[in-house]
Amino acid sequence: LGLKFATLYALNKDLLSASKKYDWGMRAIKSVLVVAGGFKRADPTLTEQAVLMRSLRDTNVAKIEGDDLKIFMGLLRDLFPG
Repeated sequence: LGLKFATLYALNKDLLSASKKYDWGMRAIKSVLVVAGGFKRADPTLTEQAVLMRSLRDTNVAKIEGDDLKIFMGLLRDLFPG
């Protein structure tokens, strides 16, 4: 899962447009992990993959705009199928 997370953020940095709103560094990673922990505590039956995918989506969708959102969601679907 860590490799998928790192791959997604590396691809985001390379493929999405340059915007000051986009942060793909350690601060963003920590935010996703904090949200993931909250999801897992709220529903311990969720798989770790489902928790990580949901937290990546929920943490990032609000700040991504336009065509970048289509790219981001495509990357997310490719890395976390199903």
